[in-house]
Amino acid sequence: MKSPLRYQVTEADCGKTSFVNALMYLFEREEIPPQAVDFVTRVTGDCNLGVNGYMRGTSAHALAFMAAWCNDYLVKAGVPIRCQALSGDEVIFEDGSPLVEGLRSGAVAVCGCCIGADHYVLMVGLEGDDVLVFDPYYDTWPPQTFEVPDTGVAWVDDKPFSHNRKISRDVLNDPNAVRYSLFAKSGRDAVLVWRDEVPSV
Repeated sequence: MKSPLRYQVTEADCGKTSFVNALMYLFEREEIPPQAVDFVTRVTGDCNLGVNGYMRGTSAHALAFMAAWCNDYLVKAGVPIRCQALSGDEVIFEDGSPLVEGLRSGAVAVCGCCIGADHYVLMVGLEGDDVLVFDPYYDTWPPQTFEVPDTGVAWVDDKPFSHNRKISRDVLNDPNAVRYSLFAKSGRDAVLVWRDEVPSV
């Protein structure tokens, strides 16, 4: 059985929530080992640890470390998962890019973007020129009226198991500080997560 995707419970746990949502989207609830959720919780929130105590969210390093842990520990535990960390020029929505080809091949992506501050969302697929996204930062419904309207961002309220936004590639690739731009984030990063074949152990 699947569970609806989660919203973050603090201002800083978008990375943790988006990675857990990747597992929830790809796997049935009974397939997800409890230690996987525990590990994600312990590894994320590493930015400014010891200074402001988890107040700055998740680093690209922590995200890549989680991907490596999944490829090692979870695969050895029999979980059919495969992850690939992306960075820099790999994180762009162009045909042939690892991010686009990964989504086309059935992966989901925990991807950094900007919503006024660095943020992580879950991307679950492509629909024409739009990307299907679950943003874990809960907002009011109907959406608040911003001074600058979100052009190229459609709100979705009837897909709790998959996505709550449709975002155009133009918005994601915008080099300016528009909401959901990948380029407005300090350091582009993402992790692709596939449900893979059951490994032979």
